[in-house]
Amino acid sequence: MERDRLARMRKMNRKQFRRRTGACPETFAEMEEVLTHREGRKKKSGRPAALSVAEQLLRTLEFWREYRTFAHLGDDWGVHETTVERVEAALIANARFQLPKKRVFQEAQLVYSIVAVDAAEVACERPKKAARLVSDKKKRHTLKFQLLICTVTQRILSTATSAGAVHDPKLLRPLGVRFPDQTVILGDAGDQGLWRSHTHAITTHKATLASPLSAEQRQENRVLAYTRQATPHVIRRMKIFRILKGVCRHRCRVALRVQLIAALCNLTRACAS
Repeated sequence: MERDRLARMRKMNRKQFRRRTGACPETFAEMEEVLTHREGRKKKSGRPAALSVAEQLLRTLEFWREYRTFAHLGDDWGVHETTVERVEAALIANARFQLPKKRVFQEAQLVYSIVAVDAAEVACERPKKAARLVSDKKKRHTLKFQLLICTVTQRILSTATSAGAVHDPKLLRPLGVRFPDQTVILGDAGDQGLWRSHTHAITTHKATLASPLSAEQRQENRVLAYTRQATPHVIRRMKIFRILKGVCRHRCRVALRVQLIAALCNLTRACAS
C-alpha cells in the first residue's frame, strides 16, 4: 500500500504534487538526496528500514501538511512513531535547509535594501506539566513565530519563536541580527519601538483620541502597507502546513519545525520563480 501511495504521488503533475506534499518535485528530490546521503554515511546500518527514504520523507511531509498524530501515521504506514523526528534531524543538519547565519547580514557583498518584520500566532494545548503554575482562567494559550522577510525576493531570512504573550520587538532582540545602516526594516503597528534597536526602522503610525492621524500620516501608512503586502502571503505559504495552523501539540520542537518549513518555502519559491 505504501509503495502504491509513493508511485501515485510521483505520477502527479506539478500542481497536484504541490497540493499533496506542500513542496515542488525539485525540492522533494533535494530532500530525498539529503536523506539518501545520510543513509550512506552510516557506519552501522543496523536493521533494514521498513520504509524507503522517499517514503520516510513523504510521511514527514504528510505530518507537516495534515498534522495527524504520530499514532495515526505510524498505524497508517506500519512503522514506529519516531520516524518523523529522525527525518527532521537529518534535514536541519544540512546547509540547504538552514536559514542564513547572523554574519551574512553584515557582509558588504550582500545588503538587503528593505526587510519586513511580521509575526503570527499558533494556538497550542494548555501545559499539563507544573499544573500548579498554570492559571485556571479560560484564556487562550498560543505560541508566536516571527519572520524576517526580504520584500524584493519574498525570501525568509530568519525566524524566532516564543510564547504568544511576548511583545513583537522582543522576539527580534534575542536573534542578535544586526543589519547594515542602509537596510530599512519595516514593521507593523505591533512593532512600536523597533527604532531603538535599528536606526532605519519604519512602523505604522497609530492614532489616539488626543492626537488623530493627519493626512500625511495616513498616506505614509498606505505606502507602508503597500510595501509590506508580500509579507502576509509568505505567512500564508507557511500556514499551508497545518502544523503551523492548527492547535500545536509539540511545544519543544516548534522552533525546529518553523525553521525547516521556512527553508522549504524558500526552496519552493525559488523553484516557482
